[in-house]
Amino acid sequence: MIFIALLGFLAIIFSILYIIVHFIKKIKDKQRVLSKKVFYTALLGGFSLFIVGAAFADTDELAQINELEKQNQSLSDENDTLKLENKELKSKVTDYENEKEELETKGIEFEKKIESLEEKKKSLEDEKNTLEEKVDELNNKNADLDNKVAKLTETNTNLDEKVDKLTQTNTDLNNKVANLETELKSANSKVASVEASTQTTSQSTSNNSTKSSASSSGNTSSNVYYKNCTAAREAGAAPVHRGDPGYGPHLDRDGDGIGCE
Repeated sequence: MIFIALLGFLAIIFSILYIIVHFIKKIKDKQRVLSKKVFYTALLGGFSLFIVGAAFADTDELAQINELEKQNQSLSDENDTLKLENKELKSKVTDYENEKEELETKGIEFEKKIESLEEKKKSLEDEKNTLEEKVDELNNKNADLDNKVAKLTETNTNLDEKVDKLTQTNTDLNNKVANLETELKSANSKVASVEASTQTTSQSTSNNSTKSSASSSGNTSSNVYYKNCTAAREAGAAPVHRGDPGYGPHLDRDGDGIGCE
């Protein structure tokens, strides 16, 4: 439709130029006559085409304006929607910022806790090192004690062997002492029988003999002395009965009348 209006406009321009040219030529040729058919056809046709084209152009422009208004309304609606979405996004951003601040606060707290834990870890490591040193010292002491125990065990073993030997020796000595006691008792029995037979054969002189033997026995008993049971055993007098030569309380500890049992 704009093309029709443009043709009408060109036709009007043509008619105007035509009349201008006519008047210019009429100055030279006063007999020249204006061709009304060409002039009015171009002028009226131009106006008609321009009006029709303009009318249709207005209709197209109105449709375009309506379309633009619809697009504008749509864009306005989209703008409102975008504003709402923007508002929601701003609200979310605010929420995210608040959460971010909370997370940053928690992060700072966690960092402090981590620092505290690292300090505790360092303290525990120091304690661990101290305990390891003490353990090493105790292990060294334990090793020394093990060595001492081993030495003491060896010494104890040697002492046990010596005790066993001494016990065996003591047993042998006790057996010898028992044998000697048995022999002594047998000898005493023989002496007693000899004394009894001697007493029966010499009854006439018993009083004098008894007095002299009593005095001799008293002197002999008073002259014999054993410092201890070892001396009595070495002299072959153990066991020493009460009344025997060399008998003394220091030899008879239990006081039963028999010393160096």
